[in-house]
Amino acid sequence: MKKAAVIHDLSGFGKCSLTAAIPVLSALGVQCCPVATAVLTGQTGYPCYHCTDLTAMLPDYIDAWGKNNAHFDAIYSGFLTGAKQISQVLDFIRQFREEHTLLLVDPVMGDDGNAYPFFTPGLEADVITPNLTEACLLADIPEDALLHCRTNTDLLKLAEDVALRLQKKASHPQDVVITGVKCRDEKHPVIYNIAATANGIYRHESPFFDRSFSGTGDLFASVLCGCRTKGICTEDAILLAGKFLSHSIGDTMKENTPGRDGVNFEKFLIDLIADSNV
Repeated sequence: MKKAAVIHDLSGFGKCSLTAAIPVLSALGVQCCPVATAVLTGQTGYPCYHCTDLTAMLPDYIDAWGKNNAHFDAIYSGFLTGAKQISQVLDFIRQFREEHTLLLVDPVMGDDGNAYPFFTPGLEADVITPNLTEACLLADIPEDALLHCRTNTDLLKLAEDVALRLQKKASHPQDVVITGVKCRDEKHPVIYNIAATANGIYRHESPFFDRSFSGTGDLFASVLCGCRTKGICTEDAILLAGKFLSHSIGDTMKENTPGRDGVNFEKFLIDLIADSNV
């Protein structure tokens, strides 16, 4: 069985990070080997949460797994608590990345034009999955660029330009997948995932849900990681991830679940298994 080292936090509530990655990768037939960067009582969207930073433990992962001769088909990096962890993750990648190892980075940097307090830069990855705010930050484009997009056409052009700019900046072939580009149109509102791959620009359109839910980005990145590890191309992986999330969000909307609680993805894992094995 293929193995993926997933460097992320563990949140007790919110259905995000490792609690999203472990079931999704398992459903896709990939063993998830967690590297916990922090343990939280719940994701940071809750009014009360407590966080234990595990920076001091990351060298122990590298030491023990190295001595145990660990090998990985993929390394997936998500939430990091600061500059010291970034340095340690780079050490982890240098230790365990082999020629065949897929590196996927989901940079946790910001959303809706605002940077988060925890800011992690993009690593030199095979696949990166930023939202549009994160992509602009990585591409050194001012955060307020989103505010100057007057139309959906402007927004999509910005997303495509940023994706291509990031792809050109990479020192080796890289797929840039900009997630959750919301095009609010009274007649036909949709959400796009915009990818720059070796085949050019790829647009994937999903139904628009005018609510945000915890963990959807983590679920999307986890599907991409699992699919790419299995040999599925990025475009097809985006298609599967979009379908999986649309069904999960749609079901959650029916129950009026608070956004901080995440989406009902568990019942759709069986569909993900079937779709990824076609």
